[in-house]
Amino acid sequence: MASLIRRLCREVYAALQAYGAIYVTGPWVPPGTGPREGPPSGAGPSGKERAGQELAGPPTAHPERLCPEVALTPVERALNRQLKAGS
Repeated sequence: MASLIRRLCREVYAALQAYGAIYVTGPWVPPGTGPREGPPSGAGPSGKERAGQELAGPPTAHPERLCPEVALTPVERALNRQLKAGS
């Protein structure tokens, strides 16, 4: 009975380690397939330097770039007007 409890505790501990690793390090992403394509963090411009740069829009193959021929919905047009009025 003691060995069963010991084994159960070991398995629960391993499961908790795996679960906690996601929150500490993030999910595993194979090298070269991640969203970052620039220099490693800390090597690029600081947040203050990036503040003046314009956004380039969604990346290639993003859903917003896949259907340029589809008209905006009324809600999207209203949001677009709000965004353009605020800038």
